[in-house]
Amino acid sequence: MKKKNKESKIIFLILLILFTVFLILPVFRLLLKSFWGEEGPTLAHYSGVIFSGGFGKALGNSFLAASVSALITTILAFFLAYTINYTNIPRWMKGMIRAAALLPMFLPTITYGFAIIYSFGKQGLLTRLFGRQLFNIYGLNGLLVGYVIYTLPIAFMLIHNTMGYIDKKFMIVSRVMGDNGFSTFMMTIVRPLLGTLAASFIQAFFLCFTDFGIPASVGGKYEVIASVLYNQMLGSIPDFARGAVVAMVMLVPSVISIAVLQFLEKYNVRYSRISTIEISRHRLRDIACGGVSAAIILCVLSVFAVIFIVPFISEWPYDIRFTMDHAVSVLEDDALSGVVRNSLVAALFTAVAGTLAAYGSALVTARSTVSKKLKNVIEGIALVTNTIPGMVIGLAFLFSFSGTPVQNTFFSYCCV
Repeated sequence: MKKKNKESKIIFLILLILFTVFLILPVFRLLLKSFWGEEGPTLAHYSGVIFSGGFGKALGNSFLAASVSALITTILAFFLAYTINYTNIPRWMKGMIRAAALLPMFLPTITYGFAIIYSFGKQGLLTRLFGRQLFNIYGLNGLLVGYVIYTLPIAFMLIHNTMGYIDKKFMIVSRVMGDNGFSTFMMTIVRPLLGTLAASFIQAFFLCFTDFGIPASVGGKYEVIASVLYNQMLGSIPDFARGAVVAMVMLVPSVISIAVLQFLEKYNVRYSRISTIEISRHRLRDIACGGVSAAIILCVLSVFAVIFIVPFISEWPYDIRFTMDHAVSVLEDDALSGVVRNSLVAALFTAVAGTLAAYGSALVTARSTVSKKLKNVIEGIALVTNTIPGMVIGLAFLFSFSGTPVQNTFFSYCCV
């Protein structure tokens, strides 16, 4: 047992070093940058950003779009997970729903904007099928569509995995005690999922709040905070100090969300063992849930259908002859092939390193007898890395590793 604890403490130490070097110190450097002027400490950067025209509106737009999207995503993800776990629709249909719900995870967010434009734009595929444009894709509408599709896989995985560990025998107990269907639903399904539903909402919120790819494509004049940060850092005249201020403002919701998740932890229901029961047959429930879930999945897949069609069209929508010229020209581009190869290698090593770190963290928190304080530190690290915006980490790395041997290397990419 002592040997096992020694190994766990070594893993803990390695994780703590990684967390300190690649998160705490860079974020602290970012904080100093936001308060540091040419003549020393100053609040001028904060006042200049916060009271500048458009910043408050962009921040409000981000909160509105991210909140509404996260709420819609959580509801849809819950419905899909409920259909899989609590209905008797055919097994093949459950597998189809599960696979289709995860599909958007494998596509970059810049692709979402492309898919929305080519699906719902004035010359889009769905617009031509329906004979008219269903809605204006630029602005809040386009952001909501993109954000919901973007965050649905993460929310679905969180809720579906947790729902699989709910002890269903309490549904029988509830009905035996005379509870009506709604009370049984709330007490035996929703109540054990409160913590996960909150985590799903927060995770979806931050994915939306910090994403730049979708606003860059379909945001239009609806400016969000991620766009402000991008313009500050990569505009015609980059202002690193003001960019640091915007990044620190984006961190505030992260801190609040960590406190909320810690508070909601006590609402998570844990079972000593899981009982399996046969789901009662209810034809109307199964048809309704199956039909609505199929409609949700069809909407998601229809948006991405254009990705597999337009690349093989000569000139959409004016010349719809099939052609392989676009694919051939891309494959023959040596520069593009090199970029793809570098991306695949970096992604592979990042995935391996991240999986090992996550596995080590799980060993320390769930399969060791180290003190509760050490386990809380690991859980705190997981919460921080789960909510801190990726753009903020990238900017913190820029300030921390510029001019060092790590800059512009494969190693720095993997650490981000």
